[in-house]
Amino acid sequence: MNIIVLDLEWNGSYSRRKKGYVNEIIEFGAVKCDENLVVQDTFSCFIKPQIAKKLSSIISDLTSITDEALIEGIPFMKAVSRFRKWAKNSVILTWGPSDVLALTENCHYFNGTRTVPFLKKYVDLQFFAEKRLGLSTSQQVGLGKAAELVGIHAENLEMHRALDDSLLALEILRKVYDSAELERFTTICDEEFYNRVTFKTSYICDLTNPAIDRKQLKFVCPKCGSASHKTSEWILKNKSFRAEFLCPTCGYVFAGRLIVKQKYEGISVNKKSFPIPIIEPPREALSAVVGNMNLSIAENGVGLLTFQNFFEGNAKHAFSTRIGGVSQNEFAAINLGFGRGDSDKNVKHNYNLFAEALGVPPESFVAGAQDHHTNIRRVTKENIGTGIWKPKDLESIDGLCTNELGVTLVIYCADCVPLYCYDEEHHAIGLAHAGWKGTAADMAGAMVQKMAAEFGSNPATLKVAIGPSISKDRFEVDLPVAQVFEELPNSAFFVTDTGDGKSHVDLWECNRQFLLSAGVKPENIKVGNVCTMKESDLVFSHRKTRGQRGSNAAVMALI
Repeated sequence: MNIIVLDLEWNGSYSRRKKGYVNEIIEFGAVKCDENLVVQDTFSCFIKPQIAKKLSSIISDLTSITDEALIEGIPFMKAVSRFRKWAKNSVILTWGPSDVLALTENCHYFNGTRTVPFLKKYVDLQFFAEKRLGLSTSQQVGLGKAAELVGIHAENLEMHRALDDSLLALEILRKVYDSAELERFTTICDEEFYNRVTFKTSYICDLTNPAIDRKQLKFVCPKCGSASHKTSEWILKNKSFRAEFLCPTCGYVFAGRLIVKQKYEGISVNKKSFPIPIIEPPREALSAVVGNMNLSIAENGVGLLTFQNFFEGNAKHAFSTRIGGVSQNEFAAINLGFGRGDSDKNVKHNYNLFAEALGVPPESFVAGAQDHHTNIRRVTKENIGTGIWKPKDLESIDGLCTNELGVTLVIYCADCVPLYCYDEEHHAIGLAHAGWKGTAADMAGAMVQKMAAEFGSNPATLKVAIGPSISKDRFEVDLPVAQVFEELPNSAFFVTDTGDGKSHVDLWECNRQFLLSAGVKPENIKVGNVCTMKESDLVFSHRKTRGQRGSNAAVMALI
């Protein structure tokens, strides 16, 4: 029997008939092999959209498929018919079940049936590969990551195109293939199969639901294992139930979290105990020296941290503090982050106060969507307001740079490292967000290179400041993270093994080493020496509060 590895691309299309979105398939790509995985043939075609006439910009950018290309496509059911004749009775493999779900959804929408005509026997290749590699299935492994794990380099393949993705999936299959094992993972596509595929897992968000076993609401002390007493009411947050508990035996106070899901197989319960976050009130509004930075209080009561006498010339900068502002509780008092639970009204008011304290127009702020990569974008006056007063259009951006007046760069950090970069000669600035992933990926060097490429900056004359973030003695990591840093050049300067399976990583020194390697002179690097965890009454710390916090902002502008 032949084996077919199938991949699909689709576009999220709004259907007026359905009054909802449909993942409308726009491309088929497949490779057919014999039982020895020798390629027999390939199949590839575009599908002419019938629901949405235009691709979303996200899908177009991700796949490089254009609306013009799809005009020459064929209707979905015609593609299904052609594929059925081509596939015959082959076993169909896809990377994860989402392609099968999309096929089922499209067949139901266009043909009124819940079955896929060519789907007789099926294997979830993602699940098969994870099992063969001995990986946990709690976090699904993507196609690209799986390729890395088995030593495949996919430079010559165009990711997120159907045929190339199917060919890459085949290469992964070859690395983990065993015909007898594959047969064990093969499923007959009967009614029970479709019931399972189309079942939508849901969260149970009502404690009175009879599906919840009341015994699951009891927690034992994570310290001594004794039964503990609930000391607060259950609250629902992010689809999970949370309450505080006290152990009568050892006196330990902790929080319990309960997530209940209705899956096809039945009720799934996830329980976790964790320390109660420490949320301190904001520090008193008094000017002071903190580490190697100055804390000053503006006339409107807003506190600013700055590197005094370092950025001489025409660069204005600051790191926000919790002093001043209108936010309350865990967001007190000057929270500059949207989407954390604080009201947008409060956040916007805080931005106006922050702009007044900094001496910049509030409309000049520009922010990107950070996701721990090393992507840096040059911004101009056309971008001002983005991410603050206007929706974000700077996706996957962890660094910003400019040489224009009237543009105030904004980066969010709450334990991650902000890097301030100033080129006085070319009158240009850069601001980067470097979490541990960005730090290890050399965000510092990426910013130096970007400044050189965009503005002709000479690394030897650049000035770079390393702002408030978590310090080495507070940044304890497990072995997998430690190994990432140990493999970096000069790791002896910033990684210390504690001898108990843990290590401490100095993100400040790691960034400094990367800056030196990029050509920045030692005397032109300033470390703020302000630890966000130690100074959590002054600035927000993600670790200290376990995510119950507002957002700090590092800002920089030319004047």
